[in-house]
Amino acid sequence: MPIHLVAAKDFVTNDWAGGSTTQLLIHPKGSSLAARDFEFRLSCARVEQSGQFSDFSGYDRLLLVLEGAMKLSGNALSEARVQHADSSPWAFDGGLSVHAELTTAVVEDFNLFVPKGRLKLASRQQLAEHQRWHQAAEAGASVYGVFLRSGQVSIGDIQLSSDHPLIISSTPLNLLAEAPSDLVAFAIGCRFPQP
Repeated sequence: MPIHLVAAKDFVTNDWAGGSTTQLLIHPKGSSLAARDFEFRLSCARVEQSGQFSDFSGYDRLLLVLEGAMKLSGNALSEARVQHADSSPWAFDGGLSVHAELTTAVVEDFNLFVPKGRLKLASRQQLAEHQRWHQAAEAGASVYGVFLRSGQVSIGDIQLSSDHPLIISSTPLNLLAEAPSDLVAFAIGCRFPQP
């Protein structure tokens, strides 16, 4: 079972007019956001101002709000919707127009980008100390992963912590919380990254 552990020091944070975005991982290695030549991209954003979503034409996007709330409108929606920390993830065409109006001072979210039509799933899990959690196998998924927001979890002999908060695997993951933990689990229908 190939596994890649990603260190927090390898994350890349960029500020923009309405907040900041931290790129957790982009695949394949050497691809870039500017060139739009990636197969998948994981990021977290801290949004501090209302505004238009960036155009990601050619990609599908999955948005999972982790903190705060925002009202979304635009041609990607038949009617306005509010996304908050208890909402299900929202998947949409990254090339469609979406405007976000913050209904709280700050919104933190997790984003997953894949080429149009590819499988993309994410869920937030909050685990108590010593709680086990097993990621479900998904038809069409070849990349599974966990992004640890807080706490500490083990996957066999591997520890996820604030120093190494991201893991990707070619198979579903089985976790044990070593402390109360908040995480995002995801599954993607893209090629598994080679070292």
